[in-house]
Amino acid sequence: MKNYFACAVIATLLAGCTNALSLRDSAPTATYAGSGSAEAVADCVVNAWSAKSLSLQRIVLYSGTTIEIRETEKSPVIALVDIKPVGENTIAKYYSNFPTDDSWFFDHIETCMNVTPADG
Repeated sequence: MKNYFACAVIATLLAGCTNALSLRDSAPTATYAGSGSAEAVADCVVNAWSAKSLSLQRIVLYSGTTIEIRETEKSPVIALVDIKPVGENTIAKYYSNFPTDDSWFFDHIETCMNVTPADG
């Protein structure tokens, strides 16, 4: 009986965990396009989001940058933005499973997309 209870507790905990892959399985909360470089937009977003007392992780890939938000360093991802160059533009897709209103976060992505100058 104890084994079944332990398995049920573990399964419940795992089901409640949100990771980056499961966030990307849903439709983005917000999508933006701009002419700034993906790197400059990612820098802007990290600088803005650093104002909050959450754990941020920036992951640079060959295809762009992902910035993940967690409540603490070891907690599950509660939101992320994928910032990628697409042709002559940069696309930012924000995915969220925030337990509260997170409009502050995606508003800052939009601001970064609009104020970050294009290279050149």
